[in-house]
Amino acid sequence: MDEHPPLSRSQRLNSAFTLIELMVSIAVLGLLGGMVMQLLGSASRLTSNSRKVGDCDTEARFVLDQISADLSRRVRRPDVDAFVGKLKGDDLLYFFGETPGYSPVLTAQERSTVSLVGYRLQPPSGGGRYALQRYARALPWVSTSSDVAMPFVVLTGTPSKPIPATTLSGPSGTGSGGSFPKVLGQDKAEDLYYQTIGENIVRFEISLLRKPNFANPAKPVAARLLSDTEIPAELSQYGLSNISALIITIAVIDSQSSNRISADAITALDLSDTKPADFPKYPLDQWNQAFLGKINSLPKTLSGGVRFYQRAIQM
Repeated sequence: MDEHPPLSRSQRLNSAFTLIELMVSIAVLGLLGGMVMQLLGSASRLTSNSRKVGDCDTEARFVLDQISADLSRRVRRPDVDAFVGKLKGDDLLYFFGETPGYSPVLTAQERSTVSLVGYRLQPPSGGGRYALQRYARALPWVSTSSDVAMPFVVLTGTPSKPIPATTLSGPSGTGSGGSFPKVLGQDKAEDLYYQTIGENIVRFEISLLRKPNFANPAKPVAARLLSDTEIPAELSQYGLSNISALIITIAVIDSQSSNRISADAITALDLSDTKPADFPKYPLDQWNQAFLGKINSLPKTLSGGVRFYQRAIQM
């Protein structure tokens, strides 16, 4: 058997790595490892941001689709009123719709095809979170009083006659409170009729676009946003019959960020109410401008997690 002769000392030295070569190899490997980690970090951030955007988009689409569907089934009569509560901050919306509702007191035979439908944004309490809630209460057709069953038509007088305009704000804009004062007053007894449909909605704004009026050709009135003081009389007398569109504007925070953001931080966004004088601009324009003006002073979880959406729902 052939045997290889042993290597000489010079041959062994020439065949080994030098210290410089080892250091260069380690530096190259470290550089490549750093580049790989940076690429993985960038990919992770992009995936996280895409997930946040998708999270907000999905919730906003669901909420706006639900409101659009409810409004498409509203009772289309000018003698049936509606209610929009223009508050400092988040608004209220209630109207009558031909959609299923809940009632623990009415039998299937007693229920009408009409329900009282509404939306409100509940602020956090006791460490909770904001939540957009939908109200849906099944109603009977008639009753002789605004009793616990809360009828769609209230009969008054002797003999009994229906009030001509029902029934939220009071007949013909009298401001008498209508048949549903507990609902509009946000009475705790009505909480069982609410269901959360948007647990990451942190702002809910409603604007009403009135139809143009050409009754007087010499002085036609263009389409315009109704002011806070005009809305109660308009909706109590004519319902939504003179409204060409409801503009719903919402702010959504992705579910990952919402757990790390305080209610005070949400308030710091300072998203303004509807300003009819700014028409044809809508709240979304005002919100984006205000947000961009203070984005550097907001917590990163808030500035990177909140997104705004708006839809004009044609009447």
